[in-house]
Amino acid sequence: MKEHSKEFNDIAEFKKASFSFREYQKRHNIIRKDFELLLKITEENINDSEKFNTLYRASLKGILSLIESGIFGLNEIDKYKDYKDNDCFQDKFKKTFKQICKTWGKDEIFKKYLDSKYGNLKKIKGKRDKLIHPKNSKDIIIATKVEFDILKNVFYDYTSMIHSLMDNFFIEMEFKDTNEIIDSFKK
Repeated sequence: MKEHSKEFNDIAEFKKASFSFREYQKRHNIIRKDFELLLKITEENINDSEKFNTLYRASLKGILSLIESGIFGLNEIDKYKDYKDNDCFQDKFKKTFKQICKTWGKDEIFKKYLDSKYGNLKKIKGKRDKLIHPKNSKDIIIATKVEFDILKNVFYDYTSMIHSLMDNFFIEMEFKDTNEIIDSFKK
């Protein structure tokens, strides 16, 4: 077994995890590229307050879409104990990445993220929640360059952590004999 690997003994579980991993990567890359373009367009409209505010609010929604899709995808590969998709965001986020980092031997990456970057993600999540469920007109956020820079940093910090986690990230199947390998391809 490789150092940063999860090993499966059951071919069905291995196939499911392999499929889930590919789907996670596809979704992540599509949403990430969309979000990068949204950030670029938002930045290009920083001097047009109406467009900038609209695009900033769309960005608040978009970043959580990327992260929540990631949480779901990683739990398809290696669920934390008693995982429920409707758990609160903070619990799912922390438990998901603790589980993934524990399995793949990358605890230090997530600890570093929690210690220095997670606070800004929590703030962005709170702003997004107010925007999604506004109780008054103040919840319809007016963007500033400073707020936009924080949002961009949350995105770059999160994607940096994900790329560090995915470096040398393997899923393996343990076969007992050659016949087991041949039989697995017949199914």
